[in-house]
Amino acid sequence: MIDKNSVFVGLIRNSALMILLVTAAASAHADELSKPKWEAGIGLGAVLLPQYMGSDEHYALAIPIPYLIYRGERVKVDRNGIRAELFGLKQLTLDASFGAGLPVRNSNRARAGMPDLKFNFQLGPRLNWHMIETERVDLTLRLPWRGIVDVSGTTLGWLIEPDLQWRWRPTEHLNLRLNAGALYASRRFNEVYYSVDPQFVTPIRVAYRAGGGLHSISAGATMSYGVTDNLRLFTTLRYRNLTPGVVAASPLVRDRNYLIVAAGFTWSIWQSEQSAKPSSRQE
Repeated sequence: MIDKNSVFVGLIRNSALMILLVTAAASAHADELSKPKWEAGIGLGAVLLPQYMGSDEHYALAIPIPYLIYRGERVKVDRNGIRAELFGLKQLTLDASFGAGLPVRNSNRARAGMPDLKFNFQLGPRLNWHMIETERVDLTLRLPWRGIVDVSGTTLGWLIEPDLQWRWRPTEHLNLRLNAGALYASRRFNEVYYSVDPQFVTPIRVAYRAGGGLHSISAGATMSYGVTDNLRLFTTLRYRNLTPGVVAASPLVRDRNYLIVAAGFTWSIWQSEQSAKPSSRQE
């Protein structure tokens, strides 16, 4: 390996970019009515997050994020990738759910002497049921499934993370989102992150074998504010609690409270002259 430190930092930046992309792109298009059919721009965000779910050590990063939005009548391209209506029903849509797992070196105190955790990609379909859609309020049940592969090509199982998202637009410029849900993980995923084999036992780290099932419950909040037509500010909090999960007793879970904090802005640089066609659902 040419430079372990530079590669490690690069992987962290890539994973944090995926985390911030969800928030930044969400703030970039709070209301589709009279918006351009497509636009492209850049965001800048800073994020503070634990090294892995259950870690008591953190990463702090600041990253620029390019984004592209397309607002078609039935097909849209935004923070979720390509999103399409199912069976011609506006209440049911299918899009892509994605995520990433940060690389964690064995310099992490809880994992000292254990194999590194490699950066992983998480991707799969998500079914959305738009239960309530009005000019100011949306309520959506989201049912995602994501398969997981790390950079070495090793499959790490899957995650299912259903949640309920409520969105409120009290003014033209302000957009608020609240969501609550639960995370279910496969046995393979939990074994990679939370099992301790006998050869890695220490006086303060007992042997542990993780199983699959409920991993944690979560809640989040995002607020964005349009300063101008092209500039929006955003901030987000996401909290996760591992106490009710099947891995809560793992010695690698040093903190059952997991919190992500991010803030930044998005700047729309290029827009089409053609406007998006108004629809009943705002995104």
